[in-house]
Amino acid sequence: FRSVLDLGCGTGLTGFELRHVSEKLYGVDVSKSMLLKAKEKNIYHDLTHADLTDYLQNNDLNYDLFIATDVFIYIGDLSKIFSLIRTKNKSSATLAFSTEHTSKDDIVLEKSGRFSHSKEYIDNLAKQFGYTLSYFDLHELRKEDENMIFGGFYLFDF
Repeated sequence: FRSVLDLGCGTGLTGFELRHVSEKLYGVDVSKSMLLKAKEKNIYHDLTHADLTDYLQNNDLNYDLFIATDVFIYIGDLSKIFSLIRTKNKSSATLAFSTEHTSKDDIVLEKSGRFSHSKEYIDNLAKQFGYTLSYFDLHELRKEDENMIFGGFYLFDF
């Protein structure tokens, strides 16, 4: 990828895996302490301290890949993020992300304080904002209170 934006980059775990397949890697996160740890890895061309929605809304976007791993669990309604990425990016790109999966409702605030999202909810957002699904799968994420938590893994093109 020519240019990658790691949304909610945290300490750079995803960036570390992407460093060899991206010419320029950028990260944005709301936590200053996480960004300091990401900076120590020396893999990002630039790191920005900002809320994801604020960053997407207030910056020029020209990326080939937007990636958000283990981030949308902290955000309920994803419509603004989907809209901003789709309408503000200057060229076609890929949006890759993970969710905690639910089959109950569109969005569920779990006892853990995290949000889970249904595939139907994500599909509706994709349709609304003009994304094309190129990959989806469910995988085990972790065990929590003797229950397995499943995650949805998505790739969308636009």
